[in-house]
Amino acid sequence: MAFSPVERLISLRYLRARREEGFISIIAWFSLVGIALGVGTLIVVMAVMNGFRVELLNQITAVNGHLGVTSGRGPISDYQPLLDKIRMIPGVAGANPVVEGQAVVVSPDGVRGVMVRGMRLEDLQARRPIARSLTPSAVRREGQRSDVCGPRGSTSTAVGERGRLEDLADGGGVALGVRLAEILGVKVGNDIEIVSPRTVDTPVGRIPRKTRVRVAAIFEVGMFDYDSNFIYMPMEKAQDFFDMPDQISLIEVFAADPGNYLRLAPRISDAVEWKAYAFDWIEANAGFFNTVQIQTNVMFLVLTLIILVAAFNIVSSLMMLVRTKGPDIAILRTMGASRGQILRIFLVDGMGIGLVGVGLGVALGMLFVRNIEALRQGIQSTFGVCLFDPQLYLLSELPARISGGEVVSIAGMALVFAFFATLYPAWAATRLDPLEGLRRG
Repeated sequence: MAFSPVERLISLRYLRARREEGFISIIAWFSLVGIALGVGTLIVVMAVMNGFRVELLNQITAVNGHLGVTSGRGPISDYQPLLDKIRMIPGVAGANPVVEGQAVVVSPDGVRGVMVRGMRLEDLQARRPIARSLTPSAVRREGQRSDVCGPRGSTSTAVGERGRLEDLADGGGVALGVRLAEILGVKVGNDIEIVSPRTVDTPVGRIPRKTRVRVAAIFEVGMFDYDSNFIYMPMEKAQDFFDMPDQISLIEVFAADPGNYLRLAPRISDAVEWKAYAFDWIEANAGFFNTVQIQTNVMFLVLTLIILVAAFNIVSSLMMLVRTKGPDIAILRTMGASRGQILRIFLVDGMGIGLVGVGLGVALGMLFVRNIEALRQGIQSTFGVCLFDPQLYLLSELPARISGGEVVSIAGMALVFAFFATLYPAWAATRLDPLEGLRRG
């Protein structure tokens, strides 16, 4: 639909209401601001929800691997042939054995249930989130950032020195998360006691199996669940602790192409001849990720209604404009303007409000998303409030990931709402009787 220069000029003059028509202009501004706020808010919320889901999955796969292979019936015995077969599959970047089990850790200042993972030292050093958090630069960076959401107002550096993963090599050291170290009140070099639910026969009866270890390293991967519940120890020691000689709990698999790791699952199951099966971490945490998706859909629907309400304001402002401009419409009709031209004049008015509102909303939303973590830190430090509790959301930073396709979809949806909101007032303007308009004018 082409709009002539005359139609655009008249539409612009109609939007600049005279003093006696100022209320109409105010309603038009409210419509514009409402659409801008609705679009901007929807972009921010969708970016945060997408960032939360993607960052959570990235953190999980960076620490645990893209896929896990388990027998489903207990420990995996004679696992070396399985490892060799999995590593030979095209698309597999690496496969590591892991011993895993639940335990209770005891220190002079606390007791907590934890997940103990036994890994080979070289495999643990290859876990970039863990190894990177122990570098001096990471420790300094964390020391400069306070955490008002931390337990008892502590900071992430309250545990002091972070230690080294190499110190696990002697078999008597373990690495634990920074939050767990804070809860237990331990630092590098302190001793802790780990108690297994498995029991051992003694002359006085069955007692829990336990071991005393030294804290060799304190890591921080940025996920509260890992930083507060996980302990890593050498694989041989974990096998002895859990009474799993020459056995492992699962095999972690890393894909060469992280975007296509799901395609590896059936290949791995075929390669190991179904003695074990592969699963991905979305499948293992299906309930959690489904909840996140449902929350995203509900928030999208609610915020879409805000944009719809703002679009209804366009209807009211244009209807008032049509009533006010009745004599002008009558004069235009008597001068030869067709109904199509009158329709296009008011379409330009409504779509102009919609376009400017959507443009402002997209700009505000993108600006807010790109600075959302800095804004969160500023508000928290200024007012001393916790806006994003890592204990609740499992991440230490507020994530945001902008999807170009979603931004275009949101902007397009808002423009469609604005277009349909403009149709009825524009059609009503074409139905005005010129004689009646001239009589009232």
